[in-house]
Amino acid sequence: MRHVLAAIPLLLIGLAPALSAPPWVESYCRAKALQANLAGRGEGEAFMARCIADFAPTPSAKRERYKKPR
Repeated sequence: MRHVLAAIPLLLIGLAPALSAPPWVESYCRAKALQANLAGRGEGEAFMARCIADFAPTPSAKRERYKKPR
């Protein structure tokens, strides 16, 4: 189970830099996931996703208009 939880942050690191969390957030969430009692399938991924989402800034309410390049 610990090997599965250790592989989750490695998958997140592979995402684009704009989508990945800072390293300290991933380290913190990984430490918390190892302490948590996760038994079910997919609970580790869900825990990591919720933990990282807690530290991520919320998107702005106003969306920019798409400008077509010329």
